[in-house]
Formats: sequence, C-alpha cells, structure tokens
Amino acid sequence: MRSSGGALESAFELVDRLAAACEDLAIPYAIAGSVAAMAYGEPRLTEDVDMVLLLRAEDLPSLLTRFPRPEFYYDEPAALDAIRSRGQFNIIDNESGVKADIFIAGDSITSLQVTPARRLETFIGRAAMFSPPEELVVMKLKYYAFGGSEKHLRDIAAMLANSAAEIDQARIAALADE
Repeated sequence: MRSSGGALESAFELVDRLAAACEDLAIPYAIAGSVAAMAYGEPRLTEDVDMVLLLRAEDLPSLLTRFPRPEFYYDEPAALDAIRSRGQFNIIDNESGVKADIFIAGDSITSLQVTPARRLETFIGRAAMFSPPEELVVMKLKYYAFGGSEKHLRDIAAMLANSAAEIDQARIAALADE
C-alpha cells in the first residue's frame, strides 16, 4: 500500500506489509511494542514498528525480497548476524522514514510473544498476529527498567485499564519472576 507519492502512509501500513510477508512465507511472527500496546490499550504516536519473528537464516532472502531496494533500506549482513545472535535488525522505508525493528525471538519472553500470539485486526483492517498482552507488559517493564521512558508505563496503564478482562495478571507476575 503506497500513496501516490510512493511512501508508506503510516507505520500501520508497514505493519500490514510485514505481517502479509510473514504469513505468505510461513514465518511465525507477532506485532509487538507500541503498536501491540495500542491494540490492547489506547492509540498514541509511535516512531517505529516492533515485530518479533522466529526467523531462520534460510528464510531471510525471501523476506527481504518483499522489501525491494531502493524503496527500502536494510543491511542483510546485519540481519544475518541478528538471526545468529538472536538480536535485531531494521527495515526502513526510504521515502517516509518509517522504520521496523525486527527482533529475533531468542529468550523465553520474546519467544512467548510469538508462539501464543493472538490474531487481532490491525489499525487498517488486516487480521494479524499480536503479542499476548502479558508478555507485552513484561517486555514494556523490561524496557522501562533499561531506559526509563515513561511511555512504557503509560502503555501498560492503558492496557490494564482498557483490556483488564483479557489480561492474566498472575501470568504477568510469573513471567516477571522468570
């Protein structure tokens, strides 16, 4: 989905494009970060898109062909290194600057963002896989502890206020203990 000028119109279009690519290629994934928090909480501005993938090195070329150059920027060697180290890499729309942070599932919490992911509707109407709210809350707490950004606490508060019936607080406690 490109506007007449060619740039992605929003981070949500990049979410949809990534979700479609992962589903077409049978790559397990979950939308995470602020976009997922908005699905359970309240809308807010976001600077990027976070997705967690169970990505294998042999699947990387097929995924990257869905984001052709020069429309998109990515560093393929860095992406391969991210797969090996269970780190992260980026895919950036060169015209709009919309960025996707692709996290490779590695530890128990990031893996649990993908394997029990929930199918929800994206903000522009596509059904896609979202991180479960419990794992998302724990990751937001982790990022708050790391960087101190209040946006993580606001996201958690909004999720708990708007989706309390869907969120297992005992599970959050158990995951946090891990």
